[in-house]
Amino acid sequence: MSEIHNVFILKDGIPVFHVNPVKKIIQNDQQVESKTKNMDSALIAGFLSAIASFAREIGIGTPITYATEEMKFSFLSQNDLLFILGTTDVQESEIRIILKEIAEKFVEMVSRNNINVTIANLSSFNDILKEILSKNIMKVDLLQDSRLMEHYAELIPHSHIVPETLERFSDTRRILFKLINGSNSIYEIAKATKQDPRTLLSLLRSYTKTGLVTFQRQNSTKVRRLNL
Repeated sequence: MSEIHNVFILKDGIPVFHVNPVKKIIQNDQQVESKTKNMDSALIAGFLSAIASFAREIGIGTPITYATEEMKFSFLSQNDLLFILGTTDVQESEIRIILKEIAEKFVEMVSRNNINVTIANLSSFNDILKEILSKNIMKVDLLQDSRLMEHYAELIPHSHIVPETLERFSDTRRILFKLINGSNSIYEIAKATKQDPRTLLSLLRSYTKTGLVTFQRQNSTKVRRLNL
């Protein structure tokens, strides 16, 4: 699932602003847990700062991303500040848009109000950050939903159940398998049977083990067999 976890802003390697996790300000819930809940934010920031410093010292510039098994940290350097976003399964193009907006708004706030960039003076950025993240998280969620819809609309199940076997099924299952005719997609079948497409796909996958259902992916140019 796509998620933005945390935001760090560093100056000279020192965190001057951080939110971990971002849901604390999005949902106004201080009890929300983070993937990094067991780690000190200053420790994380120090580690990420060390990565950036090492990259600069060996002459390869500011890193773009640093990935672990569970998270990805993306970097943007601007006005002697380092902006870092911790995410899971968010497209890099979306991350760049969010980081750029955070950096621009932060620099604008500091410049407009002549703020000394220290951790004690930047709590007012919370409201600005909340607005940025709320807007972009909604866009990320909509994009993810759109991609899922496209995925289910292209996935075509084929039934190999003989009529004699089908007659032994319940009425509900018979209706379902009559819709699995090699032309209806998972999305269309789910809509017709008023099911969640994810639940439907999970159900039909259980029939692939016995060869009763196979899948193909239909797109605009070709149909190719899927190994599900």
